[in-house]
Amino acid sequence: MNNISFFSYKSINISYFMAFAIISGVLAYILSSLLAKEYKMDKSKIQDMYLTLLIIGFIGARLGYVFWNFKPFKGKLLSILSLSHYNLSLLGGVVGAILALIILARMYKINFNNLLSLFATSFYFAMAIGVWVLKFDYLLFMSSSIGKSENNILLVSAMFLLAMVLEKYLKNRVKNKYITPTILIVVMALYYLI
Repeated sequence: MNNISFFSYKSINISYFMAFAIISGVLAYILSSLLAKEYKMDKSKIQDMYLTLLIIGFIGARLGYVFWNFKPFKGKLLSILSLSHYNLSLLGGVVGAILALIILARMYKINFNNLLSLFATSFYFAMAIGVWVLKFDYLLFMSSSIGKSENNILLVSAMFLLAMVLEKYLKNRVKNKYITPTILIVVMALYYLI
């Protein structure tokens, strides 16, 4: 758990965080593309939105971290641009992506709740995979809210998979626009409470 390099060759070094981010991001992109047909949406629009949400989510993750930890950046604002996977906020990324999704829904004239359901399903899937990076990066593990026990990694991964199943099951059976936001809020709260 101490070695953070997934792959290293000469000057090329890929960390476990980067490997898991790429793998889970690509799989979530594929899942979003597949779900577009089920939700009767244009696949190319969904793919464009996914990439936009990924970028805005990353920016939101950084801004969220800076917002909640502003003291070290006070007086040296350029240090905000010094990025690492240790100084990102999951909650900031989710908030940034949701705000971007509101704008995208209006731009593309697509129902926001359907878009949120589609992308929440992909998010849960990506997180169920991505959380396993904590098994390989001890510093990230200890700095995360999960850092109390390695068993929490399995618990959080299962929680995200359960959220994905609930999203798919309830969305098709219960016609209520608050199902997706409720599941998302509960999952994010549980993530930080575990």
